[in-house]
Amino acid sequence: MTAVTVRRLEIRAFGGPEVVRLVEDAALPEPGPGEVRIRVEASSLVFTDVLIRRNLYPVLKPTLPVTLGYDLVGRIDGVGPGVTGWRSGDRVADLVQVGGNATHVVRPAATLVEVPQHLDATRVEPLILSYLTAYQALFREAEAKPGDAVLVYGASGAVGQAALDLCRAFGLRAVGVASARREEAVTGLGATFVAYDEPDAAGRLDRLASERHGFKVIVDAARGEALGAVLARLAPGGRLVALGFSAPFRAAGRAGHARPGLLALLRLGLDFLRIKWLSSRPGASGRVAFYDIADRRARHPDWFRSDLAALFTLLDDGAIAPRVQRVFALDEAVEAHRLIEAGEVEGRLVLDPGLPMGAAAVDALRAASPQAAAPPRRTTG
Repeated sequence: MTAVTVRRLEIRAFGGPEVVRLVEDAALPEPGPGEVRIRVEASSLVFTDVLIRRNLYPVLKPTLPVTLGYDLVGRIDGVGPGVTGWRSGDRVADLVQVGGNATHVVRPAATLVEVPQHLDATRVEPLILSYLTAYQALFREAEAKPGDAVLVYGASGAVGQAALDLCRAFGLRAVGVASARREEAVTGLGATFVAYDEPDAAGRLDRLASERHGFKVIVDAARGEALGAVLARLAPGGRLVALGFSAPFRAAGRAGHARPGLLALLRLGLDFLRIKWLSSRPGASGRVAFYDIADRRARHPDWFRSDLAALFTLLDDGAIAPRVQRVFALDEAVEAHRLIEAGEVEGRLVLDPGLPMGAAAVDALRAASPQAAAPPRRTTG
């Protein structure tokens, strides 16, 4: 019998896409007490993974070496001592922050959420991080109701697209802000479109806010505008939910730089601290919230389970439709990271660790680990 090995995406230094390495371990990890082993069917390729790779994610500072991958969906194929309620073959999802980009992972049984057996893994995976972030921003943090006016910054990204899709499903009146070339991606989800790179973008947003008597909810996944201007567009009793900082990185990419300069990073850090400060002030906390999905799950694990289950139902009913632009094999991950950094993604990319790999990757793994079993070669035709 051929030994089963573990293949995963590892970084041993922080930096650009080129630091992502495909490595192979000679043996499967064994689950310990209270743990299960999962054969991963799909995991994340998102902007958050890029920030972790560059050591710029403000709420997580991993220790090298680290396996990338913020979330995963898969099937249990090993159960450790003392685990009850789970068995081999069960379909599960988990939010891991790091470690998901692998063929197999070991996770605490207590963190898992059941996934319906019949749902496609590549459509389930965007729900775990991207859609759950949008769902909890809209309905847990801002308590949005049908008919409410919602403004979404970063509307063509993973969380932005999820937010617009949920607005459409729940009857919220959405305005989406993205680059001019992303108009179809925004309007296709039923939202009014504003291009941040049009000459009078700020003026148009102010007029739209005035027509709606302010936005009840602002979901900001970009942080490209001055905070004061964003807050001025809130309706009385409205709430800004800040959950991303992609704009400085997009601006650096358009200027031909791999990452923002020192001054831009300092501004980003100050912006982050200001939002955190505002969200903690008694007088302002009703208007501003900083959302971090890992923190929310730690404080409200029941929300994580129930909200994710609600999203599975919405997917099964056809009420939401995650946009998956492309599914990648492990040896294509560097290309995926480059596409994300270049802003060439609408919606989501997904990693399928079980896809066959190309001959070059197989040969490289064999050379690096000659005693390990070689993974299958990718077939064509």
